[in-house]
This record gives sequence, C-alpha cells and structure tokens, in this order.
Amino acid sequence: MYRKSGIRKMKHTNRAQSEKTKFRRSSKWLRFRKSMKAEQKFDPVTGSRLAPTCNVHHLDLREENYKNIDRRERFVCLNTQTHEVVHFLHQAHRGWRKAVLELIKILRNMDKFSKD
Repeated sequence: MYRKSGIRKMKHTNRAQSEKTKFRRSSKWLRFRKSMKAEQKFDPVTGSRLAPTCNVHHLDLREENYKNIDRRERFVCLNTQTHEVVHFLHQAHRGWRKAVLELIKILRNMDKFSKD
C-alpha cells in the first residue's frame, strides 16, 4: 500500500511539474517574466544585477496558485544561485528559520576570524 501511494504521489508530482513547465513556456508567463525583470533589475539578496537567466520566484508555493500572476508582490526575481539557496534553506531539515540563524553565525565567525 505504501508503494502504491508513493507511485500515485510521484505521478501527481510529475504531472504537476509538466503543467508548470508548460505554463512557463506560455506567452503570458514570458511577458510577465520580462516585465518583472524590467521592473526589479537587482537580486535582493546579493545586490548584484539580475542575469538574463534569472528566475522569477513564486513566493506562494501552493500548486493551485502557480499560474496566478495577478499579484506581483507574490513574486521576486532572483539570480540562479540565490534561487537555489532560497529553496535549499526553505527545505532545510530542521526548518528554514534555524538554518538561517546558523548561517548568520557562520558568516559572523567568518568575519571575526578573517580580521585576526
């Protein structure tokens, strides 16, 4: 039974990913992406200029809202590495808040030890 439910979930995930890919190829999404990039210009985490390959990241991760691009405040442009870090931290095993606090500690120690 576990195996069947896992297969069912995998099929749903594959279908959902396929739908997302199809949507990201649509003219509606491509126009939205272009307008977001023109408006934002910089990666909010790194402060660096957005690359041509930047991602328009959905802040609302619910599948049922994936195609809803009516509310621009639910999106942010991120360069590729920033986008990967955001997803990595969000999915952290002990929760993203703890992961971010640990990251801050590490960065502070890097500053501290680099000044010695």
